[in-house]
Amino acid sequence: IEEQGKPPDFVLEIASETTAENDYTRKRRRYAEFGVPEYWRFDPTKGQRYPEPLAGDLLVDGEYQPIPITQTGENRYWGHSAALNLDLCWEDGKLRWYDPVAGSYILTHEDEREGRIVEREARIAERDARIAEQNARIAEQNARIAERDARIAAEARVRELEEELRRRSE
Repeated sequence: IEEQGKPPDFVLEIASETTAENDYTRKRRRYAEFGVPEYWRFDPTKGQRYPEPLAGDLLVDGEYQPIPITQTGENRYWGHSAALNLDLCWEDGKLRWYDPVAGSYILTHEDEREGRIVEREARIAERDARIAEQNARIAEQNARIAERDARIAAEARVRELEEELRRRSE
C-alpha cells in the first residue's frame, strides 16, 4: 500500500486447509482497515473450508457488506465484481471469470492449452492434406513420365522393326 499509495481494488483469497479460518475472519477485518473496496473468497471444496463456496464483500463506510451471490444450480454460484466488471463463478469447484460485456468466459490456462492443441492439430491436418495433394501431383507426374517413357520405348522398337523389315526386303 505504501508503494502504490492506495490499497488494491480487489482481493481474492483461495481457501486452503491451513489458512481458511484466518481468511474470512482476521484477514477480512484487516482488509477493511486497509480500505480494500472488494474482498472475495473462493472455496473449491464447496464450503468445507469457508462458510460459503463463493463470497464477496463490498466496503461501505469502512465495513464490509455482502455482495449478492446467486446459486444457479447445485454446482454453480456467481457474483459480480464491480471493481473488475467481471462475474466470479464457482462451477464444480473451479473458479471461472465471466465477462458480461463480451458475453463469454475468460479462458483458463487449460482452455488456452486445449485451444492451442486444437489449433496445432488443425495445422498438422492442413499440412498433411497439402502433403497428400503434393504426393498425388507427384504420382500423376510419375505416371505421365512412365507413360512417355513407354511411348518412347515403343516408338524406338517400331523404328527397329521397320529398319529390320527394310533390310529384309532389300
